[in-house]
Amino acid sequence: MHKGLVQWAILGLLSTSLAVHPVHSQDDLDSLDSWVRSMHPDPFLRCGETAWLTSLDQTREKWMTASSMERIRLVNAQLQVLQDSHSAVSAYDWIWDVERTYGTLPIRWAIEGGALWVLDSGLPGLPEDVRVLALNGRSADGVVRDAMELSTMEGPSAGPTSRTAAHNITPWVLGTSRSSRLAVTWMDPTTLLPQTVSFEAVSWKQARRAWASISTRRPVVDWSFPDGTRLTPKDDRRYAREDQRLLDTGHARRIQTHWPGAATVKITSFSDGPWGRFHRRLAKGFERAKDLNCPVIIDLRGNPGGQSPRMESLWRHIATQPRHLPYALVAKQSTITARANGRYYKRLRKRWVDKHKDHSADAKYIYTMATLPLGETDTLFFPKKGRSPHAFRGRVAVLMDGESASASVSFAGAVQASGRGTLIGEPCMGPQNGTMGNPYIRRLPLSGIVVSLSTAVYMAEPSDNWATSRPIQPDLHIPAMWRRNGPLGQTVDDWINNFQP
Repeated sequence: MHKGLVQWAILGLLSTSLAVHPVHSQDDLDSLDSWVRSMHPDPFLRCGETAWLTSLDQTREKWMTASSMERIRLVNAQLQVLQDSHSAVSAYDWIWDVERTYGTLPIRWAIEGGALWVLDSGLPGLPEDVRVLALNGRSADGVVRDAMELSTMEGPSAGPTSRTAAHNITPWVLGTSRSSRLAVTWMDPTTLLPQTVSFEAVSWKQARRAWASISTRRPVVDWSFPDGTRLTPKDDRRYAREDQRLLDTGHARRIQTHWPGAATVKITSFSDGPWGRFHRRLAKGFERAKDLNCPVIIDLRGNPGGQSPRMESLWRHIATQPRHLPYALVAKQSTITARANGRYYKRLRKRWVDKHKDHSADAKYIYTMATLPLGETDTLFFPKKGRSPHAFRGRVAVLMDGESASASVSFAGAVQASGRGTLIGEPCMGPQNGTMGNPYIRRLPLSGIVVSLSTAVYMAEPSDNWATSRPIQPDLHIPAMWRRNGPLGQTVDDWINNFQP
């Protein structure tokens, strides 16, 4: 059973190789409408069918004269109507194509209240934490609006949508201006005057070296303990090397993952890395936290989700009461899902599934999806997950931001609903009642735009009206969380030191 990835990795494909007649290319919109209706069990759950059809008519009018890159934005904006972060244009494809054509620049952006800011800069002469006024001669406000329409949305999540939108800024500007140079105009914080500098993009083959000054690598499950040590001596050595490398380039780590007085586990994904290594590092870290008798901070900032069983495993390490996680899954059988589910069932799992389908929720799920008739929808209800006698019983806090999505949303919702811990940070991308998921990739037949479309609804708890849901709100809100000198560190310190049971 898998939860779909949300990532900012879901946005669009640059199609420059196909010369498509504008009238015929509207077949792409017909295909999109047909796929949404045939693959999603309840596509208009949040928006209503009227909103979808109205937007579709408006998209058809704009489609006739739109360029290839503008069509990427139009398709994604159309899918945003569904308010489903797993139904969007696939960013990996179009961003990769732009970078192969025009190159990349080591810079990260932040969008706050519609304004564009420099988050991280590996470009000499471009400072961090300055407000951007224009890019390649185009106003930053206009660029932000386009980036927002290229982003993902789970429910009415404007704040989280802006976080993922920031990843599209550079490739969108280079791709639409067809340039390998980026002219950045920003407000000088000292003189309060505009300053413009133009930077040349580097080849995608040199991207790793170019980004090294502002990038770090970490295990998917990365622990830090009160004395500053990591989970293994190898982790200690890796961390020291990266600190020295950043120091040599004049930068410091952007993301703080260590606080004296607490153990911190940063989980960057619920899908990356080997299954066994994920669980071993999780279990080993919680055992050490129990020995130290210290609180645990679970850092899910930037975690786009992934496989539900990995998230459920994390929950079992801290659960103090039985809970549905998820409560139910609604899935629809289409031609694509029937083919994929059948292959998954018929491999080595078939004998195990047939044997355990009457008493294993995972086996029942695989069997039901493999045998569900074409075009039918079914709801699978899951039993409560019991609590482990070996689970961590100490205090827990969860760090989340606008890019915490999918399975991360389910976990944060379970923590908040059960009162198991404190949520710190920003609203995450999704409501407590559940998210969509199990996305499949389709390519629009004429434009070649790659889209990801949900085929399931994950219900974290029963809900009568999904249209009124809103993203999970933190217990301790951190404004402008992206700022390097923001209040996050002090808030976490206060939680560790001033907690009242």
